[in-house]
Amino acid sequence: MKFRPSLQTLPNHSPLMQRLSAWLDDHDPGGIDRMRSFHLALAYVVIIILGVATSWTFNLNMEVVFPMTGAMTASVLITFTPAASIAIEAKTFLRIFGVVLGYLLLVVAVGPGDHPQNALILKLMLVPLSFVAMYLRRYGMDGQRLGIAFIIIATVEAILRPTQAQAMWLLLAALEGFVVTALIRLAPFRPSAMQAYNDAVVDAVQGVGDYLRVFAEAVRTGQDAPMPGDTMLNRLRVRVRVALLTATAEDPDARAWVEAVRTNVYRLRVATQLLHDCIPSVRRAEGADNAWSGPVAAMAEEVARHLDQIGIGPSFGDARMDEGLTRLRRSATDPAIDPKVQLTLLRAVTAFERLTLLIRGLERFRLERPVEQSLAAFSPPTQPKTAPPAVPVTPGLSPAMRVAIQALVATSITTGLDLAIGLDHAYWATMTVMFVLGNSLGETYIRVRYRTWGTILGVLAGVVAVYVFETNIWLLAAVCLVGQVAGLLTMRDRYDIASAATGLSVVVGLHLVTGLSAEGMFSRIYETAIGAVVALVISYLVLPIYGSDEVISQVKTMVGRCRHAFAGWWPRGEKRESVSALAWEMRPVMDRLPQLDAESSLGHRGAGDVVNLVSTLDVLTTYLALLEDAAQRLAVLSPPEEIVNVLEAARSRTLLGFDLALGDAPPAADVTNAPQVDAALSSALGITSDDATRRLLPFVADYLAFSDAILQPLSDLRTVLNPPAKTTTAPPPALESPPPTEKRAA
Repeated sequence: MKFRPSLQTLPNHSPLMQRLSAWLDDHDPGGIDRMRSFHLALAYVVIIILGVATSWTFNLNMEVVFPMTGAMTASVLITFTPAASIAIEAKTFLRIFGVVLGYLLLVVAVGPGDHPQNALILKLMLVPLSFVAMYLRRYGMDGQRLGIAFIIIATVEAILRPTQAQAMWLLLAALEGFVVTALIRLAPFRPSAMQAYNDAVVDAVQGVGDYLRVFAEAVRTGQDAPMPGDTMLNRLRVRVRVALLTATAEDPDARAWVEAVRTNVYRLRVATQLLHDCIPSVRRAEGADNAWSGPVAAMAEEVARHLDQIGIGPSFGDARMDEGLTRLRRSATDPAIDPKVQLTLLRAVTAFERLTLLIRGLERFRLERPVEQSLAAFSPPTQPKTAPPAVPVTPGLSPAMRVAIQALVATSITTGLDLAIGLDHAYWATMTVMFVLGNSLGETYIRVRYRTWGTILGVLAGVVAVYVFETNIWLLAAVCLVGQVAGLLTMRDRYDIASAATGLSVVVGLHLVTGLSAEGMFSRIYETAIGAVVALVISYLVLPIYGSDEVISQVKTMVGRCRHAFAGWWPRGEKRESVSALAWEMRPVMDRLPQLDAESSLGHRGAGDVVNLVSTLDVLTTYLALLEDAAQRLAVLSPPEEIVNVLEAARSRTLLGFDLALGDAPPAADVTNAPQVDAALSSALGITSDDATRRLLPFVADYLAFSDAILQPLSDLRTVLNPPAKTTTAPPPALESPPPTEKRAA
């Protein structure tokens, strides 16, 4: 069996490099960011050589400042340009370099010249520029990256304080950095993010196959079926999510194919989570008949074989899988089996039916071919035209304007402290403000915490590096480069480590450029702390933005879209909107949970409720995915009218639960009692004499179980979204645990 470290639980005694490799494999599938880091390192080396040569050629006496300016340009270009297609990255490069060039021309025009007071101009310019940089966030992540790049350039110029003649030469250094970086980064020889996504999906589904083999062995040897490990499921989700982001950035036109594949992977993860509770316990009294364990284990192994073949070659064929399902169904309907065990086994039949449906969906994509062939053969399904969700309009100042005003106030304070008490490196406090100010109070708090600790670690490492390699300028330059590369690799998922790596790179770089002493390096710690505290206080007091307030509106919109999707499924609707797309759109909201927790700890009323609200929404989408699969299977089987009436009654009850959560139904409406469902079910059970109808009953039980289970998260959502109709409810189940209703239904 092929070793897949990204989907295995590494033992505690694993070497550090093996753990690091596994982390990079999970968070950078296909080596997309590792290639960016290599391009950055290569650009650094070439730019430094060219910069030193240029300084010698023109007798500039700028052997350090000139190449470091070019290297800074390369760092800004690559760091703030996410991996995408060559054309998209080229446009971003031009936009960022236009900002760099424009500001350098401004420096040439306004100073500092030869007058020391002109240096103050560059320092004071940081205040209005911080407002502009933050206001660029109104244009999304592209605007946010451009704003940070803008303020980095301005801060570096305030540090260097070049004369007008030097500023002219630094224009040439920036141009050299731009040309070298563009030639290296925009070369066609780099990994394909689309192929990396294809491979990440293959590894993920084969990791599920590894689990199913362990599952089969446990059942066959008389042990209880193991739970799927959280590590495996989390890595499955992380790898596919990260690979999807880079793939859609590289080829936006292929998003339909990417989403179609991800839909099946999402459902596969949910189905794997729920399989455990569909298997009876095999640890029974001595002499108990567990004849069903063989067919269950054989079916799990058959599914695992199919999963192993995805991405490698043709499948084993449907005949063996259908034969395994037939044996399992025959075993589950054996009249000699205990009734409780039989009911659970019937659920196991539907669970494996669900898995086979997903496998056949994945096999249709033929992921073993080059991804270009898969894209060419893919015909995206026609989507119904639906109106885009309404974007809630918040009265008053926009969030971007609020953050811009916060930045203006905070940088005015840090600059005022510099002028009043003479901070040696006040620009560090100012730059810290720009880096830690988030789009909400909670985000600012999280960034403050990570950046403060990261800065302490980075500065300490920088002091040690300077002390050890003080006589070797090239080794120090290598340390600076390593810090830049580490910061680039960890920026997305580990902001604390990225802050430490960036801090190391900055203090070592400043030592090389300006001769920064150990005392100056340590001053970066307390001045960073000053900037962090100022940013947090201003974020709390001046036009505060609470992410929890925004999330409530987002959740209500998402619940409405979930209702719309459910209403369009069989047996009534004809639309094909899948809940997996909604689950994907919810991931950014889930990623904000630590920020919402922070707002709760800072005393914002209701933030704790919003944390539970988001968790409950995740549970809701899980149940909806199961209902979607059940509805699709029943639609294929074409049940008789009596069965359809049962499902119609259950569907109406679920829609009423949605309406109560959204406040669109009378508060007195009740979904706890379901006389219509009970009456329709009694009528349907009276016609179950024929074998065809009896085969439908497990699927009907599946649908009714999930239809009943979904009422709990809807009730929990109602307590926050529709406060006048509060009810006493139990807390939502854990995100990664199988829904407990599976056990009750069995």
